[in-house]
Amino acid sequence: MNNQPKPDSKTYDDLISDVKKGIIKVPKFQRDFVWDLKATAKLLDSILKGYPIGTFILWETDQRINDIKNIGGFDLPETPLGRNVQYVLDGQQRITSLFAAYLGAKIKKPGEKKVTDYNDIVVNLEENLEEKEKDIVTVKDEAEIAIPLHDVLNFDYQMGNELEQRGFDKAQINQISAYSSAFKTYAFSTVTLRQNDIESAIEVFTRINTGGKVLTLFEIMSAKTYDEANDFDMQARWEQFQKKLNDRKYENISPSVILQILSLIISETRECKRKTILGLEKADILEKWDDAISAIEKTIDYFRTVLRIPVSQLLPYDTLIVPFAYFFLKTGKAPNGQQRKYLEELFWRSSLSLRYSSATESKLAADIKKVDLIIDGQRPPYPEFKLYINSAQDLKETDFSTGNAICKSILCILAYYEPKDFDSNGKVLLDNSYLKIASSKNYHHFFPRAYVRKHGSDAETPYANSIVNITLVSAELNKKRIGAKAPSVYLADFADENSELKHALKSHLIELDDASIIQNDFTAFLKKRSEALYAEILKRIEPSEASTKIDPVHEMILEGEGQLVEFKSTLRYDMRTGEVNKKLEH
Repeated sequence: MNNQPKPDSKTYDDLISDVKKGIIKVPKFQRDFVWDLKATAKLLDSILKGYPIGTFILWETDQRINDIKNIGGFDLPETPLGRNVQYVLDGQQRITSLFAAYLGAKIKKPGEKKVTDYNDIVVNLEENLEEKEKDIVTVKDEAEIAIPLHDVLNFDYQMGNELEQRGFDKAQINQISAYSSAFKTYAFSTVTLRQNDIESAIEVFTRINTGGKVLTLFEIMSAKTYDEANDFDMQARWEQFQKKLNDRKYENISPSVILQILSLIISETRECKRKTILGLEKADILEKWDDAISAIEKTIDYFRTVLRIPVSQLLPYDTLIVPFAYFFLKTGKAPNGQQRKYLEELFWRSSLSLRYSSATESKLAADIKKVDLIIDGQRPPYPEFKLYINSAQDLKETDFSTGNAICKSILCILAYYEPKDFDSNGKVLLDNSYLKIASSKNYHHFFPRAYVRKHGSDAETPYANSIVNITLVSAELNKKRIGAKAPSVYLADFADENSELKHALKSHLIELDDASIIQNDFTAFLKKRSEALYAEILKRIEPSEASTKIDPVHEMILEGEGQLVEFKSTLRYDMRTGEVNKKLEH
């Protein structure tokens, strides 16, 4: 059966009228309006000359999705009650250009400082329609005798009199009138799709925009779940939440995380595949949204305080948020000592096995079953998790890359000990903007690469960029004070100004008194530090029964203050590291 929609036509006045009445709408998932004045002028010139400009594809439906609310200062009205709306699936740049030209709008486009004034598009009265190669509609600097296009599009008898008073002669006014008539009677080709489901509309949009914008799953779900009555705009809600994440230095979290969490807790199959997410009911999403957002917040706070991962750029995968958020959604509270140890094991085994580098959705569905076991106090088995770091030598042979989940795992371990600056013993301030690429300011090769290349043996130089050689330091210290100096040289300089240098280095899992540093022995340094780092990995992936039995007071301190618990004294003993803070005295 052939359900091909039949083409129709609308006049310029019809299009403008339908936009002004709220009948024709531009969905928010369309890309931003980017056409410049010359592109719009070219479009209008083609219309004036009767050339085809392509077909507008509209989706007519009684559903309401999020749409553009304002064009050039003109607030677009809501669609009248009882009327279907027609969303523009193809032709958004053209129809916005037509409306902006009609209004003579002033539009500030995304990423631009200046305002684009559509009154600067004019009709050149020195040219005529017979000269097809010449542009009649152009920008004002390219025509001496001209009239704003806005006036031509809105021409009527009264304007004719006004133009005569402004000095236009009869022939010019007749010319303007003819041009106005040509615009108003131009038949714009339209095709209207009347399938009511948004999935069909999205499929059409995707197929006809193969060379343009590709909708993300989040954009599709934002359109699908928009609910004006409940003031629910998924995209706006997520952007608002991202501002809170920015305050926590976790602004890099993908919106796919919230969709995966919602799907895992709503769907009967407890899956988060694309098809499953698309099949979620809007009412269920609206009901669970706040709980899911709260669970993400709790997870991020947990990562920041318990795992001590201060910024999102260090996370091996932001997908790791999902199983932890699932835990908080299911339990409604922080994990106890045993659960905490098992969750930590899940975190590190996932990271060090590159768990979420592929087939993420199916793996998440399997991993929440492990979380269910953890909730019940059981340690999950991990037969399918293949660890890529099984020795200190494996660590040594891992080349440093900020996009590598294994490297990020090691950086998380380093961040856990809250590394101190070599010169001041002050806490290193880590920032997402300083951690994006390997040359970023927070990353320092303890044995500078230039030093290793110049002084290292042939056996040592391949390891200059080993993850084992990486430390986290403040940006100022890294770029301006260390350079290519040998460790023994720059550490001697810092020892004069920092009496706590030994303590500072220990926070980097480095011993100041070690012979490898004093003698600038890169091979010995790599061996000792790789062993220290590997020991840290083993502590995290092999929880012993003893380690899960935490003293109740110890556990209460680790969980922090709450509504019922408040600490009135300062502990000199760090309950996490087992070290005494010498700076705090009784």
